[in-house]
Amino acid sequence: SGADKRAITRAVDSLVADGSTNGEAGLEQAYRIAEKYRREGGVNRIVMASDGDLNVGISSESELHAYVSEKRSTGVYLSVLGFGSGNYKDNKMETLANHGNGTYHYIDCIEEAEKVFGSDLAANIIPLADDVKLQIEFDPAIVRGYRLIGYENRALADDDFTDDAVDAAEIGTGHQFTIAYELVLFDSPPESLPSSLAREEGPSEEEGRIVECIDDETWLVCSMRYKTAGSQESVERSYDIGSASCTAQPSDDWLFAAAVIECGMVLRDSKYAGTASLRDAKALLDDLALARNDPKADFERLLQTL
Repeated sequence: SGADKRAITRAVDSLVADGSTNGEAGLEQAYRIAEKYRREGGVNRIVMASDGDLNVGISSESELHAYVSEKRSTGVYLSVLGFGSGNYKDNKMETLANHGNGTYHYIDCIEEAEKVFGSDLAANIIPLADDVKLQIEFDPAIVRGYRLIGYENRALADDDFTDDAVDAAEIGTGHQFTIAYELVLFDSPPESLPSSLAREEGPSEEEGRIVECIDDETWLVCSMRYKTAGSQESVERSYDIGSASCTAQPSDDWLFAAAVIECGMVLRDSKYAGTASLRDAKALLDDLALARNDPKADFERLLQTL
């Protein structure tokens, strides 16, 4: 029982790490215990902490994918915590979380551990919605081309949005996430649209039409599809986004997101980086005047080391 803190502490303190890593045996035992003590209407979750170097038993990404996908039907969620460096296998850890109805966090310091199992405990433990999918449709008369920034490995085919058999993300209570797109508007010159960006079928060049985001005009539709945690029935909602969302003065949150995006493109040597630089990312943060105890200040301090 969670009320027996002394027994739990003794069990944790007795753990040691050595030799090879039999992830299959560990997961099998974890699922067996979770199913034995499964509580209807409760939170049934496995927490796996590892460096991901699973070298005994099931070890390939495809095998791990198949194994945890099959276990999803038990209704047990899987939280994956990554530890270590050097031989760390990020790809295997993410595969387990993505296909095991779970969440994934890399723990690199005590502050991150306290965040995951302290301030963000409810979001990371208590499920709110399963198979959450988002679909964005841009008005082709306004948006010439677009690119999803991040989440590339979670992208689904268009037809998968309404296919309830296709697995998607799980969202916890109080969980928040941000999705960003790079847009090229239709009044931009054609050469501003890289060949790798998705294209919208808009007005022909001969029409010479320049379209602006005008009052009350819907320029994108955001559709969301999800299942309430524990349910098999999907709910779908759509939201029209109009000109009220267009601004030349983005919020501090969006400036922070822009700094993170710019930093990420530079560090990954993205082909979309253009003139992006760590100096420019730092300049965006300078405008925010973050307090030292602001969680965003951790990223600012990280940038100072690069």
